[in-house]
Amino acid sequence: MECKICSFRTSFFAWGVILKHRIQYFRCNRCGFIQTEDPYWLDEAYTEAITKSDVGLVSRNIAFSHISAALLYIFFEKKAKFLDYGGGCGLFVRLMRDAGFEFYWHDKFSVNLFATGLEAKNLYGDQYELITALEVFEHLAHPIDEISQMFRISKNILFSTQLIPSALPQPREWWYYAPEHGQHVSFYTTTSLSVIADKFGVNLYTNGESLHLFTEKKISPFLFKRILNPGLAIILGKLWRHRSLLERDYQDAVKRLGHSNGNETDHPIPDRGIGGKDRDETRKG
Repeated sequence: MECKICSFRTSFFAWGVILKHRIQYFRCNRCGFIQTEDPYWLDEAYTEAITKSDVGLVSRNIAFSHISAALLYIFFEKKAKFLDYGGGCGLFVRLMRDAGFEFYWHDKFSVNLFATGLEAKNLYGDQYELITALEVFEHLAHPIDEISQMFRISKNILFSTQLIPSALPQPREWWYYAPEHGQHVSFYTTTSLSVIADKFGVNLYTNGESLHLFTEKKISPFLFKRILNPGLAIILGKLWRHRSLLERDYQDAVKRLGHSNGNETDHPIPDRGIGGKDRDETRKG
């Protein structure tokens, strides 16, 4: 089997069981990328886009929103348009818009619950300053094709995916293979990510574990890694906080429902926090 990243030959790596199907994993002899055999089980795996075992979804989105906001402030045009690719239930888009960033949603599989009305209407017609892809790359059955589509939209992709540990764990030895739901079919090394960066003529920045950035920009690797600290990102977010898009989005939602929203006393803006504290902050600009 040919490697889906660098097209070099692969070797059989391990047997595994995914959704009661006995399947093979293959490892690239050059870049170390691990892929399953042709994932014929994906229709079965995506009967529910968000799996029941993904109990970390909320905490992950909150942490990633703080880190993303800090990175956007320092390295990118914070008033530009952004896209969450593979946006799931829309929680991340909602968090980023609450923080004042103009994010939009796209996902081929999931139901949009928290970012309705914010779907990317002209996916390949618009250009975005940056795409986020939170826990998406491991789902890609044809990574280069899908990543190529992402680069049509933006030259900057901030994404999370767990890199293969140096010990090369077998399927039963690493939780990230996730055989219980069968949606994870591609597993990366730093080398394989570097191959992708070279293919598309961009730079790669990574913490060597789970958070990575493809970008046309040249930035400080040291500063990039420092900002990936969630605690520091939260502090920076408090220092740089700017006007939330919550109020604007609420008024737009009311319009879509066919109601007049000319009078705020008829449609009060919902509080973001306990006691309306954050509601006041959104009005300060």
